[in-house]
Amino acid sequence: MKKLLLIMGLALGITGAASAQQTFILSTIKHKGFISMTAGYSLPTVSPFGKINEKMMGHGQSGQASVGYLLGRRLGAVATFSHVTNTIRKEVLIESASGQGLGQDSWEASASNCSLQALMVGPMVTITRGRFLLDAQLTGGYALATSPHTELRSEFSRQPLSMITPSQKTKALAVGAGLTARFKLNRWLAAHASAQYITADIKYDNMTQEIQIGQQITSQPLPVSQPVVGLLNLGGGLSLLF
Repeated sequence: MKKLLLIMGLALGITGAASAQQTFILSTIKHKGFISMTAGYSLPTVSPFGKINEKMMGHGQSGQASVGYLLGRRLGAVATFSHVTNTIRKEVLIESASGQGLGQDSWEASASNCSLQALMVGPMVTITRGRFLLDAQLTGGYALATSPHTELRSEFSRQPLSMITPSQKTKALAVGAGLTARFKLNRWLAAHASAQYITADIKYDNMTQEIQIGQQITSQPLPVSQPVVGLLNLGGGLSLLF
């Protein structure tokens, strides 16, 4: 029994020493840049451009590719491309249509996801602690937004009624901020977790709605829509260090 405990103790000691040695080696290696891929979860939140229609937008998915490079000891530059898709809450669509004189129970709603693609650049500050690297970023650039395709269906005077709003694309200025924590797995690879915030001042000014009652179809322009978008993207991934 004593021999078994001694062997286990020696094994743990050797493993601990090897881990400490690897940590020391990796902490002394300096890297100037990274290329990272991140996937995660998207949540609608507030925006400095105004109040977001957070009742309409639901959760979604996010993906981001980023490249960063240190220009000095801690200060550097970063470029990011983000693609985010969010669901549309159908119950809110039905609630908005209930003002047409029909009850909420008589409507059926369907909607595609809305999406936002943003290409941004900006400064980055990096702090190194052993095998950990912490990046703080501020970015700005352009975003391409796509509104959802929505359909509302009901009956009016015993005739099928539908209200269809096609999706539309628009461009807008976008700003963002983020924090990323990286843990070095080896000389060239790190695992990371990140929290990224993106907001854009979006404006849809040519939207139309198609209304069909029975065989009669009419099309009418919609008021200018400015759904201010603020998104918090939480995710993780891998970074290639160089």
